[in-house]
Amino acid sequence: MAFLLVLILLPFNVLIPAVSAAAPAAAFIPQDNFLIDCGATTAITSPDGRLFKTEPQAAQFIQAADDFKISVPAADVPSPIYLTARIFIQEASYSFHLTQPGWHWVRIHLFPMNNTIFDLQKATFTVTTDKYVLLHSFNVNNTNQAFVKEYLVNATDPRFTIKFSPQKNSAAFVNAIEVVSAPDDIINDVASNLLPVGNYPGLSNFAFQPVYRLNVGGPLITSSNDTLGRTWAKDDVYLKSPNLAKNVVVSASIVKYPQGGALTPLIAPQMVYASAVEMADAGVNNPKFNVTWNFNVDGAFTYLLRLHFCDIVSKALNNLYFNVYINGQIAISDLDLSHTLGALAVPYFKDIVVNSSFVSNGLLTVQIGPSNLGSGDLNAILNGLEVMKMSNTVESLDGEFGVDGRQETSGSRRGTVAAVGFAMMFGAFVGLGAMVIKWHKRPQDWQKRNSFSSWLLPVHAGDTSFMSSKNSARGLHYLHTGTAQGIIHRDVKTTNILLDDNFTAKVADFGLSKDVALGQGHVSTAVKGSFGYLDPEYFRRQQLTDKSDVYSFGVVLLEALCARPAINPQLPREQVNLADWAMQWKRKGLLDKIIDPLLVGAINPESMKKFAEAAEKCLAEHGVDRPTMGDVLWNLEYALQLQEAFSQGKANENEQGGGESTPATDNRPVSLPEESNKSPAEVQATIDEHSGTAMFAQFANLNGR
Repeated sequence: MAFLLVLILLPFNVLIPAVSAAAPAAAFIPQDNFLIDCGATTAITSPDGRLFKTEPQAAQFIQAADDFKISVPAADVPSPIYLTARIFIQEASYSFHLTQPGWHWVRIHLFPMNNTIFDLQKATFTVTTDKYVLLHSFNVNNTNQAFVKEYLVNATDPRFTIKFSPQKNSAAFVNAIEVVSAPDDIINDVASNLLPVGNYPGLSNFAFQPVYRLNVGGPLITSSNDTLGRTWAKDDVYLKSPNLAKNVVVSASIVKYPQGGALTPLIAPQMVYASAVEMADAGVNNPKFNVTWNFNVDGAFTYLLRLHFCDIVSKALNNLYFNVYINGQIAISDLDLSHTLGALAVPYFKDIVVNSSFVSNGLLTVQIGPSNLGSGDLNAILNGLEVMKMSNTVESLDGEFGVDGRQETSGSRRGTVAAVGFAMMFGAFVGLGAMVIKWHKRPQDWQKRNSFSSWLLPVHAGDTSFMSSKNSARGLHYLHTGTAQGIIHRDVKTTNILLDDNFTAKVADFGLSKDVALGQGHVSTAVKGSFGYLDPEYFRRQQLTDKSDVYSFGVVLLEALCARPAINPQLPREQVNLADWAMQWKRKGLLDKIIDPLLVGAINPESMKKFAEAAEKCLAEHGVDRPTMGDVLWNLEYALQLQEAFSQGKANENEQGGGESTPATDNRPVSLPEESNKSPAEVQATIDEHSGTAMFAQFANLNGR
């Protein structure tokens, strides 16, 4: 199966590791422990026994131009720290001198209590540290509940600052703040990557926001029962089919942590490992049966998933083999905890990074199911799960802009953009340009293949040019979002995307290109471009944006998939415009009926689906709904990786079977006008033209428009 994240098993004569008998979690004394009850005048002890400083005691940490403190005598809140608050009409900050830089918990407690100063339900504000954006244009969204925003930040400077910035004519508020040291090994620097399969190094360079932290199969664990002050929620509300899951709870005394290992009670308390969910139909011969959890997440971010396991259900060693899936992709294969750890009831965890391109429709799915090995019990377990959002490329955990926002406009950067802007702009199209070169270098049997797009998969699967495309697309994304002078081509189409023999991008026809100043958003200009590729929103409003190029690129993707031109006036009216026609079939779920027939059977359905989704997003009616080119290339990279694995599997099957594949047949609904009056040869000639041969013959003349 494609993209297996294979668990490397120990040799048969495995040494049983030393384990420690169950004992209370070792005490962790944080080097830094700043707890501030904002607006309070009397010291407060939280339910978990921690003492928070009052406002006067914390005066040395606060820099604020205003001094608005509010309080309520009582409220339905989980802790008295929510009964007072500080309101900021102007920008304010809390600065702390860290005894020991490193990993720190940052917790922002919020409760929009009633007051006479400002309606906190309408408060909109941003919260940042020196390096990271924690909250951007945040609003409580009409909630009356107290809640906490928790973060894990690797602070590298002795001075650590949290800044509250209210929007104009609005306010910011905070009820309590925590800045507390975390263990040095709370986050390993290297995790497993879901896709592409391999290691994901450098996690110490990211900030994290725990979005979900679950005690799977067990009760709520409050901060009072976690040495690091964490809360572990119950998992039942996230189960897709609760009747398919069975909770298992044992005495915490049987959980034995490995001695001298990285896994200690600080990673997760014993109560997490003393409960689990197993398959309700354990022992039933149904290998396709899975237990599923669904989570709503922000699809613009990458996530670190920490999966906690402890075999508390087996009666003997080597009797439980199971798989773990994330968004339908296998993440851990044939996991045998007793073989890996040498004993039962020993905790184990696995960190897996899930890239944003792998999160579709804002849904993250985790599944467990039995292995296909055919030995042991048909069962699977999960004890705990943490889903942590990772900071993005501009070091934000909320939104697409960094701490400096759009202010990164140094003269040297503008000069660099001016010098290399066009080259980077069209690096995004290197992969498609590679197809052009491949077409020109086709073997002599190309007439038999009769399709340009039949060369799409081989060139993508084997050439390094697509990697150049991905890297250059990042540059394009930077040009559109982080520079003072963006560049819009305005005439993106297949005939303007060329490569030389070294796969260096050669882009034709810059005559229509426009630049746009940072913050301008669009350029009001007369409509120019090529029919079939022209952004309809640009056509209607005469306002050119970088998303106009994104729309044109979506049409190029459909050309490659369907092997027909963007505009073909010879076809019936509803089929003349490729973008409109293809999207109609896509919405019906029948896009596979109109793709190049030579791709049928050669393209992975999941790869085609992802490829088509990328095109569909590019072709959104409104520019604001279209992705950036960086996002498009992430989706194309994922589609490529799915196809590579599929092609390799097909190659292996051919080697074993030695047979020839059946020639593809063009069954697409061409519905040509006056078709009945043409001879069979004439009809076939017209189909050949639509299939790509005549269409892409224009590449023989590399002169652009």
